Amino acid sequence: MLLDEAEHGGSFYRSKPYISEPVPRFDHSRRAPLAVFASFEDGFITHIADGRKGLSAGTGLVRLNLEDLQPLKRHVSFDEVLDGIGARVARHLKQRLTTGGLLPPKSLGAFVDRITELDTTVSPRLARYSERRAQALRRLEPIARENLAYQKESLGLALEIAGISRDDLLAWTPTDDQQRSFLDGLPGAQVREDAMLLADFSTLPGFKVTGGTTHYGSKVFVSEQDPSKRLTVIMANRLPLEQQTGADLVYFNEAYRSFILVQYKAMEKRHDEMEFRWQAQDQFCDEVERMESLLAELRRLPSGQQPDGFRFSDNPFFLKFCPRVVFNPDDKGLFKGIYLPLDLWKRADAAGCFAGKRGGKVLTFKNVGRRINNSEFVALVAGSWVGTSIEQSTVLGEIVRKVLETGKTVTIAIKHASGPADDGREIAD
Repeated sequence: MLLDEAEHGGSFYRSKPYISEPVPRFDHSRRAPLAVFASFEDGFITHIADGRKGLSAGTGLVRLNLEDLQPLKRHVSFDEVLDGIGARVARHLKQRLTTGGLLPPKSLGAFVDRITELDTTVSPRLARYSERRAQALRRLEPIARENLAYQKESLGLALEIAGISRDDLLAWTPTDDQQRSFLDGLPGAQVREDAMLLADFSTLPGFKVTGGTTHYGSKVFVSEQDPSKRLTVIMANRLPLEQQTGADLVYFNEAYRSFILVQYKAMEKRHDEMEFRWQAQDQFCDEVERMESLLAELRRLPSGQQPDGFRFSDNPFFLKFCPRVVFNPDDKGLFKGIYLPLDLWKRADAAGCFAGKRGGKVLTFKNVGRRINNSEFVALVAGSWVGTSIEQSTVLGEIVRKVLETGKTVTIAIKHASGPADDGREIAD
């Protein structure tokens, strides 16, 4: 978005923790990122900032909130910007430079590419708005986009459980090399070799079993507010992105030695209703059977008597049914959906809640009955009130191996212990 100081009576630039200014109403999601280019000198772009659409500021006006206002290395003239942009886009951009306002995607991409050519210091901050990035996204095949969507969701959920901001998700950009996981496109992520990874995580249960995996991406996330909060995330897979079949999340709480596994399922629209269908002996039934087999192995290892091992439920398996699986790297939100503990799903299925008219099974928002939402699930897992006991977590390796055999990417998230008070209460309260 372009903002001209003259349009706002010179009041836009102020010394405050954040800046808020009424501007003409514009159409933009409050959840989506917004880059603002400000002009505090006639004919020049002087600053960039992160913007967020606020509440109404009067008739035809909305409040624009800005944070992290950054001066350019040098003031860039409007003419200099326009000279490096194609004629068709330049005509539209010239009008916006004069009056301010929201730039459409193609104009924004071209403008960002030109600004970063003239001032390379802002390239990392503006990378997600560039036309080069937009072109790379358009080249992704539909199945690749779907797999990236699942992987982004599993990573976002892990960060939410750990109490760490999901803002880092917005820094994603397609890689120049072959993309194998969402993690590959985040700054600071590393592609790791088996030996390196196993040396780093040899003290955690389950990682030796991933030795046959052909690709790892790993990254450590740290809370800006509390540096003692750390989450190590590993995305492991054995297939190219276009051949993967979704993602599962394995979340391990190091302090309580507890893990849970979330398996994602996409719902489809039918007769104005979102639903998930399955029938006997299909892939979904095979996956449930696999979970039940693993659960039987877990329950051969009964929980001990340590207070830290107490759980409301020691069944670590959860299903998340999602009505929309769309890859939007510019939205850090989680998928809306239905969480069902495996035991609850089995009980509802046995009671005939999902019986279809022709012998199949169908799950909808209407017939599912009791369910868990995002915030409820995060609160339960953050404090390890659900998940494996300390003793049961020793078989984590078998869980990871089974997920990898399905062709999915397994997102392994390890919330590191940071002290006795690290029990997730700040999330649950």
